[in-house]
Amino acid sequence: MRVWLKALLLFGLMVATPFAIQAMIGRPPRWFDAAPYIPITDYIPSAQTLIYIVGVAGVVAIVFNYIFYSTELEKIHGWLKLAEREMNVILKGVDASGGKGRADDRIKWWNDINSKNPFSETPDKIFDLNEKDAANRGAPGGKAQMTAILLREIYDGDIELAQTKIEAEMIANDGKPPFVVAGLRNILGLDEFLAAKVQYEKDKAAGVVREEPRFSDFGVNWAALLLAVRLGGFPRDIAMTTGTAPNKTTVYNRDALELLTRVPRV
Repeated sequence: MRVWLKALLLFGLMVATPFAIQAMIGRPPRWFDAAPYIPITDYIPSAQTLIYIVGVAGVVAIVFNYIFYSTELEKIHGWLKLAEREMNVILKGVDASGGKGRADDRIKWWNDINSKNPFSETPDKIFDLNEKDAANRGAPGGKAQMTAILLREIYDGDIELAQTKIEAEMIANDGKPPFVVAGLRNILGLDEFLAAKVQYEKDKAAGVVREEPRFSDFGVNWAALLLAVRLGGFPRDIAMTTGTAPNKTTVYNRDALELLTRVPRV
């Protein structure tokens, strides 16, 4: 159970207990006897009203807790957080700040194993790798782009469109699925779908005739997904650095996804 919900229920129990005792024994709690009279107390609801209010609040909290867990909102919420963290790991490679470090590491490694001074020349291979890093610096790459596309559809609650995108990529790559980050794999039911496809092919080869699995039969319910997105305030933790020093800027969440999925004009 979530911490805030536990605190709410505990608070309700603390408030309701003395009034419940009063209702059972027919007299106010003893701390009422020593309490000074304050005119504003005339506006405090009666004990029965307070018990009713706290009882209704408790029932609502319990029902909400049941719905939250029975519809797997807690799991979906965790998967969305995991997917955003994985996205940020990918986007670190988009940032240009790591390029110089990789180049320096390669040069140091070569100089150390050859016992040369820091100004010695490095082989062409290392030079080529550094040039490749420089050319790719700041490019979103396939992983970031695919993840951004899937996240965009997930945040809109369109799980079937995200699944369709994966199926299209599989058709274009001889059945090989594209890169999908942890969290999104769970939401989309990708691993279960791939396992069902493998089993279907085995059964087909063995002469067993049955219906081919459909991707849309897997994954979480779209309504629960959309509710988890809205209640959790997603997207909320995606950050991407763009530009180069001294004009580097950081874009967040929807703006970052828009940059990654934008089709360049020709």
